[in-house]
Amino acid sequence: MEHLRDDYNDFTFPYKVHLLCDPSAPLLDRQERNLNDFVQLPQLLGWKIHENGDREFENGSLLIDEVMQRWLYFEVLAQVFGHLPGYQWDHFVIIDTSGQSYINTLQLPDYLERWLDSEKKSPTTERNRRLIRIQQVLDRARVYVSQHCTVPNLDSNARWEISDLLALSFMVLGETLTRALNLIRRKVGFSINGWCSHDSRNQGWGYSKIILQKLRADGWCAKALHMLQALLRGNTIGLVYLFTLRESSSKGGDHAKCTASECREKEFKRILGRPVDPVQYHHCSAEIKDFCFEEPTQYVGPGQTPKYPICTTVENFKGDIEGRALAAIIDKGKIPLFRFQKTRRSLELVEMSQSFDKSYAIFSHVWADGFANLNNKNEMSLCVLNMFSKILEQVAIQRAGTSSPVQELFWIDTLAIPVQGEFTAQRFKAISQMHNIYTHAKYTIVLDLSLMRVTMGSGYSNPAMKITMSKWMTRLWTLQEAVLSKNLFFYFQDHIYSMNNLEDMFAKEDSELHSCIPSLSRIYHDGILGQMRPKIHEEFRKDEGWKPRSDFLAAVWKATQWRSTSHLIHETLSLATMLNVNTELFAPPSIWPEKTEGYQQDCDERMISLLSLFAAISPCPIPPGMIFLPGPRLLKNGYGWAPRTWLSSREIDSPDPLSLPDAGNTRLTASEGLEVQFPGFLLHDLGDSRNELDMRENFFFSADSRLLDWYRVEPAEDPKRFPGAERLLGRDLAIIVSRLPVVDLREIALFVAIKRTWGGIHYVEIPNRVWISREERQEMLQEWSDKHRKGDPDAMSAGERLSPSEKWCVDGPTQPAVVPGEEKRKGDAQGKKEAQFSETNDLGNGRPNRVEAPEPNNWLVRKAKTLTWSTKPSTTSRWQRYKANKNVAVGDGGYP
Repeated sequence: MEHLRDDYNDFTFPYKVHLLCDPSAPLLDRQERNLNDFVQLPQLLGWKIHENGDREFENGSLLIDEVMQRWLYFEVLAQVFGHLPGYQWDHFVIIDTSGQSYINTLQLPDYLERWLDSEKKSPTTERNRRLIRIQQVLDRARVYVSQHCTVPNLDSNARWEISDLLALSFMVLGETLTRALNLIRRKVGFSINGWCSHDSRNQGWGYSKIILQKLRADGWCAKALHMLQALLRGNTIGLVYLFTLRESSSKGGDHAKCTASECREKEFKRILGRPVDPVQYHHCSAEIKDFCFEEPTQYVGPGQTPKYPICTTVENFKGDIEGRALAAIIDKGKIPLFRFQKTRRSLELVEMSQSFDKSYAIFSHVWADGFANLNNKNEMSLCVLNMFSKILEQVAIQRAGTSSPVQELFWIDTLAIPVQGEFTAQRFKAISQMHNIYTHAKYTIVLDLSLMRVTMGSGYSNPAMKITMSKWMTRLWTLQEAVLSKNLFFYFQDHIYSMNNLEDMFAKEDSELHSCIPSLSRIYHDGILGQMRPKIHEEFRKDEGWKPRSDFLAAVWKATQWRSTSHLIHETLSLATMLNVNTELFAPPSIWPEKTEGYQQDCDERMISLLSLFAAISPCPIPPGMIFLPGPRLLKNGYGWAPRTWLSSREIDSPDPLSLPDAGNTRLTASEGLEVQFPGFLLHDLGDSRNELDMRENFFFSADSRLLDWYRVEPAEDPKRFPGAERLLGRDLAIIVSRLPVVDLREIALFVAIKRTWGGIHYVEIPNRVWISREERQEMLQEWSDKHRKGDPDAMSAGERLSPSEKWCVDGPTQPAVVPGEEKRKGDAQGKKEAQFSETNDLGNGRPNRVEAPEPNNWLVRKAKTLTWSTKPSTTSRWQRYKANKNVAVGDGGYP
């Protein structure tokens, strides 16, 4: 796949694929192929390929690898380029000096340009007919390759036992041609609704086992690869491009023990036989590194003299006076800023005044990279502060073209957010200010060790993919820092680069027909809401009371799904800060040890509070597509439609439920669920098949009396069974789909039981997320129709099609009521203390009443008057503790 070149970064495709077949046999007389030529070719070569992927040898002497290469490689090329004058299959073959023949795509870019030129000159009717036929061929080939030649992970094998390299060649060629078809249709103005898609990132052909094996052998983290696979949406070319980033994988830690769900990185840097903190080692000056690490670095406080002056620590707090000065600034609602006097090696605390407004920089970082609070103090080493000074000078040169020394004001949470116990109230208030802190800053500088260790590279794709794979892109708190910042700079080993300058290169590089690498590398841009950020900042500027909209919440959910935070309890605080809603509800710490039932219930309550705050905004910004999202759901009546966490680490299903056009507004009704509008099917049971659902992995139904429109339904999550009949008896059943018609191979939907229908709204609960697919295989259509005509119970469900404006009030399974005051929750730590919850106004499950519709603006006051929460009779309640001087803490380990 030699067309995958990156001339900027000296990259060529690392594998050669042997020519296995005779591309000229069987000879097809006509130059312009048709779809039947493609479908029937395997049988002409002696093999029958069934619609379900089963292969059957009929006659002849060709091996399956030969047939597959002739069919899914050379016939695909002929279907796309056969109409071009001078097309020859041998343009895609090369013979080396030893006489070995290999497939080769060096001429593919030239053929793609000729194809575009041909379509521009062709009559509209001829062009449309050809583009539709090529789309149909690529769609059919993609089904066979993605379902039978690819693997989801290293632990699985492809269904068809063919060469891994051969399968890889099908994927790379298919993705390249799919991308080119999308661009050509756009350039020639082809846009027939239902016949085209311009999103090349949603047109992947699957993943290659040989590529996944190679990347793991090169040292890439298994969790990072799992995340990238989900973000690439099946595009294996994106994984191939990681080979250009060997520098990034080799300069990190040891990821040999990482899994798809957990990074277990082990740093391997050692000095004088002793393990060394590689972050601190990186920050120190080159001439003193080995000397510095002969003994642990000396951190100094007031009145102390460091043993090694270069690695001393500069403290913000030098006694109570300056500590109280910082607290006083925060109490006034002002922003504390810092100025580092390099020559005097001193750090100055400055209160942001009107003259400093929007004239400061921010450093955004990953705490694990060594910029966190040391010894539970607000302090930093001189090595780091000297580096900050150097970075600020480089940014000043880029922004203003000046090389004169600058003493720029800056903000960094390590210094500006108190960690001492006596300032816990100011600590939370400082965190609550972060929305304004980031939106008012001139620019934000991203510090990530994985970027600081490597050169930026050239062009667009190389630095963009490095940013995508950085740790900074995986942390929850850095998302709000990225989204709220007007200008971002990324600090590489050899360069500091503005995101605006980087994005200026994208349009030029993304215009090439033969390469989808720039658009795949742009994942980082979508991951920080790149296209939405300018508009959001314009709205921030006009309205300080800005509240989120549905499209913004949807984009935030997609950006958070692969991120993480050290403490799950911080998730809602971070989201509330970014989304500019009331953060006071999320201040009190959990009293439960992590990974206990009590801790998870506290996290659930905070998520319920966050959703309730959204529900009080008009119009309600909760995206309707949230009902289709994967992962565990909240166990609370009225909220069972909602994921427990936005940090799901789960791939978004097809179609993307958060990118649905014209899905309408939502409304959250306390104890009932989320009101949405979606099409669907009302299932009418014509037999007794409902009683057997709990024994089955799928069922099917027809949506018309002619028995021509059949759908298969199967559970999308484990256990892959439908619920027991006792849960469904006496209830009508339905399928809620995100759109009609169902066009993909399978689409995510909800299998629901209707509790009642009132006022034109179906009140339903969700037994299962399901896959629904429209059956097109003729043998299955015939089999199911015959069963229906014979009265077979398995085929006696009739689906009544419902309109896109059908109204649903969606909830999870009804939770059993619990008498208030009887629920006890236990924690693991401190002798497993028992905590008892009591409340004067309760929804019946022992948890606080978070919403009292239809008066969403008053519930906070009522809650404050009624909630009590204690671990001992002598312990002050959570609300009282918060109200008394707001003496609360977010966590014990410093700002996350």
